[in-house]
Amino acid sequence: MPLPAPYRNPWRNLADDLRAVAADLRLRLQELWRRNGQGTLWRPSWWPGDLAPLFWPLLLVLALALVGAASAGAFVALRHRHTPPAEPTAAPVAGGAVPTVEPEDEAELVPEGEAQTSAPLVPPDLPPPAPAPAPEEPVADEPPAAEAAPAEQPPPDPLAELLQRPEADGLLLAARVLPDQLSLVLEVSPRFQRLAAPERQRRAEQWLQWAQDLGYDHLELRDPGAVLLARDALVGGGMIVLTSPSGS
Repeated sequence: MPLPAPYRNPWRNLADDLRAVAADLRLRLQELWRRNGQGTLWRPSWWPGDLAPLFWPLLLVLALALVGAASAGAFVALRHRHTPPAEPTAAPVAGGAVPTVEPEDEAELVPEGEAQTSAPLVPPDLPPPAPAPAPEEPVADEPPAAEAAPAEQPPPDPLAELLQRPEADGLLLAARVLPDQLSLVLEVSPRFQRLAAPERQRRAEQWLQWAQDLGYDHLELRDPGAVLLARDALVGGGMIVLTSPSGS
């Protein structure tokens, strides 16, 4: 008779699931970062190929800037909408009444003597005085033209650096990535087949580690004729080196 299943706290199950989701997101972000660095992500046809890794970062920065500008504009508009207009106030006088003066009454309140002396006395026969010449502003020295910025160097190709590593001893001739973007194919020199079996196994294991460091899950070794020489094990780990080359 089967025993009942042991009780497991559902909150612990939720924590395990959240950790698994976080690990999956981290792996996917690493894959996107690697593909962006290699320039394999989609981009418009008019975008320069040398600047392919900069397309998506610049697009993300532009989107964040637009969202920030829209949020700031909405906040300012909402603040002005809820701000009540200021009402004019007048100083109180004795008795509590606030006097008001109409525009017609203002002219009557000015004494006649002051109204007559307010206008300047200018003889009608004399011409108006000429305006004084404006002082000449000193001309600022023009700044020297900025030197042309040096052209941005393209990022190094990690596959090219892998082929040129000193530990490869010139056995690696070329490298290419399969369409699934997770498998790497290395073309090896014919000297690889003349090595002893333990040495071939050691080299294959070392190259598998290099491929995994670059973010690839699978590795295949082929000769210049595209004949399969070794591949990673589908079950377990390590490399399977074929004793007799077989076609792909």
